[in-house]
Amino acid sequence: MKMNEITACKALFFCISFFVGLWTVRIPNVKDLINVDYTGMGYTFIVFSIGSLITMVLAPKIISKFNSKYISLIAGYTISALWLIVPFNTSLLIMFVLSLIFGACYGIFEVILNLQASNLEKKYNKTMMSSFHAFWSIGLLSGSILTSIFLEFEISFIFNSITFVILLFPLIYLGSLTLVKSEPDQKQSFSVFFKWPIIVVIFVFFSITAVFLEGGTDSWGALYMRDYINAEGFEIGLAAIFFNGFMVLGRLVGDRLKDHFGIYNFLKLSIFLSLLGTVSIAFSDNLYLSIFGFALSGFGVSSIIPICYTLASSVRNLDPTLGITIITIAVYGFFMFAPSLMGYIANNYGVQFVYFPIFLFFIISTFIAIFSKSLKAT
Repeated sequence: MKMNEITACKALFFCISFFVGLWTVRIPNVKDLINVDYTGMGYTFIVFSIGSLITMVLAPKIISKFNSKYISLIAGYTISALWLIVPFNTSLLIMFVLSLIFGACYGIFEVILNLQASNLEKKYNKTMMSSFHAFWSIGLLSGSILTSIFLEFEISFIFNSITFVILLFPLIYLGSLTLVKSEPDQKQSFSVFFKWPIIVVIFVFFSITAVFLEGGTDSWGALYMRDYINAEGFEIGLAAIFFNGFMVLGRLVGDRLKDHFGIYNFLKLSIFLSLLGTVSIAFSDNLYLSIFGFALSGFGVSSIIPICYTLASSVRNLDPTLGITIITIAVYGFFMFAPSLMGYIANNYGVQFVYFPIFLFFIISTFIAIFSKSLKAT
């Protein structure tokens, strides 16, 4: 049995994020297991980012030398195996080691998948990036809902992990079989260390702003709901569920909206909706207003990164692998310091204030989207 390449790419996006859904809702459990404060959890996110950056910096060379199929299989199976260890770990040091390996696997996996998605868009001459990322969001949403149900019925963390591994193992295997070795542009350097065009810098800023919101919700949404909104049981997962549910909706219709509004106008609208949603989260202590904010910001942010990947892979005189790698490295590099900042804010001012710097980033992004001549030229 072999999937067609478009279905397989969607399946792999689904698998990688399904595990993120497990992580998102179980973060409070991990925090309690290793007995750390918010700052300590922030450090684990930093270590994850370091692992991601290591493989992302090397990604162009790795992908040029090895078959993506085997890289995907190794990364996917390693992630699966590590989830069978996490529920038993009570050591912060061991959690750092696990986070480093998790990050390394996620880093190379994300570059491969976004490169595959970009290549398929060009091969079929069709806008598909948002639909691929929709399956990332569907996976995250599904993983969050299922984990929230396990949490509601007090089903053990380890059984939760085993269930996820059993479900995803076959999909990772079948999806990886369709990946082929990418042929790079031999005229281009494989190093990401060069003077980036200004338009790439803009895409980088938009991407880190979007992932600041996505990562902020994935990493802090459950803690925000439990420790600030005082949610219990299934309600703890509502931030992730509503945010990712509306992100799924946004990505399912995103390609059509891009064609309808034009890619620049739709990008500007997406940034503005994300800003409005973030305001509702950052400045409200009401359960329903917060959920509304998560829903609106999820819909708004849904297409920002897919648009940036599409445009970065099409910049003139820049190899597509490098364009995608630059965006991905910038996103994870940003989280070298963002988690510690968010942990510091949570510890000293309250967990709800982790969304305030995200709000500021979206204000800046809105001004760039409106007034940047380089972006309008695209």
